[in-house]
Amino acid sequence: MQSRFGWGLSVGQWFIFLLANALALPIILGQAFGLDSAEISGLMQRTLLLVGLSSLLQVALGHRYPVADGPAGSWAIVFIVMAYIGRAQGYAGGEILQLLAGGVLVSGGIMLVLGLAQQTHRLLFLFTPLVTGCFMLLLVIQLSGVFVRGMVTDPRTGMMTMPVAGIGLLVFVGVLLCSFSRHAIVRTYAVLVGIIAGWVAFTLLGLSSTTLPNTASGIQWPEIFAFGAPRLDMGMLVVAVLFSLLLVSNQVAAITAISSVVDKQQPDMKQALNRSSWASGASHIMAGGLSTIAVVPLPVTAGFIQLTGDQRRAPFMLACVLLALVSLFPTAVGFLSLLPSPVANAALLATFIKLVMLAFQLLTKYPLDQRAGTILGVTMLLGVGCMFLPPELYREWPGLAQYLLGNGLLTGTLIVLVMEQAWRKTD
Repeated sequence: MQSRFGWGLSVGQWFIFLLANALALPIILGQAFGLDSAEISGLMQRTLLLVGLSSLLQVALGHRYPVADGPAGSWAIVFIVMAYIGRAQGYAGGEILQLLAGGVLVSGGIMLVLGLAQQTHRLLFLFTPLVTGCFMLLLVIQLSGVFVRGMVTDPRTGMMTMPVAGIGLLVFVGVLLCSFSRHAIVRTYAVLVGIIAGWVAFTLLGLSSTTLPNTASGIQWPEIFAFGAPRLDMGMLVVAVLFSLLLVSNQVAAITAISSVVDKQQPDMKQALNRSSWASGASHIMAGGLSTIAVVPLPVTAGFIQLTGDQRRAPFMLACVLLALVSLFPTAVGFLSLLPSPVANAALLATFIKLVMLAFQLLTKYPLDQRAGTILGVTMLLGVGCMFLPPELYREWPGLAQYLLGNGLLTGTLIVLVMEQAWRKTD
């Protein structure tokens, strides 16, 4: 009985982890594109379905690791930049989303072909420990701003308040302290305990809604091409090709991170990368059809596994199936949407610490000499610097330049890739 109870808790914790990574971005993007509540609810439903199916596809047939797929932060930046550009040019939110769907489909097609042809591993020479470490560090820096802001911001008002910030900080510290506990069960379910305790605190203090949204009953199948048929222009085509390279770096980072914390013998990097590539391509094509943001394997899952010590595949796979099924019931999606975003952000932020440690381990795997130190410095300065540029500064620039300047992760990754190959090591 105790074993079954523990197994059920493990499934629940993975479910919450998948859910927490998937909930925030559909709401943020829906607001950025001026979607109404029904459209945002539909976007959330399709995103949850995609996260469940894509994660299951990866663990069953792709890289074979228990790695959560989640909305890609790098794609999210492109979506938000496009929302700003489109509004300035007089386009409706749905029209811009059609263009973005076209870009996601092209990127997915490239990844699918590379993976099925068993050619993705030929790009591995590009992703040295320095490149992968820089990518992880940039990813953490870019996403940490989003998570810290979400941790301290009242979702009802969009303002930072002391009660919300206090609970968020307590959840963050609580998850960390639980992860250091001498008791295995406390360490294993640290994230789940933190989220439940934070949700209860929010409810008791009246900081979150307890009223279910008005949704349809029964099963509701997701709408295909909800915003119309996908479109494509030259700027989005170039971005899609560049993003295919970024997606490879994301997969290398995720597989590198997870293989360092999973004990069981797994496929080698070449095998895992080729399989992950076609699976990511398939999930991108699903994202284009479902008119939602593309998902990618999340390197931060390694931090979650290190924090909890739970690296079993079976509970993870069941949680993926459960999330996909739950997404078909609008009432259930409405209930899950009540999870306070500050609580989810705080609990997930705690898992980033392990990812930071792994990034520095990769960056210092070889001596940080003048060459490596200079490449790291230039990458961080320009990549992080782009994250702080206000969109108004480059709104008159060509579309491709706007995508690059608005996405420090993409810019920094391209810089470190070029410098690593152009500046050869000297004996």
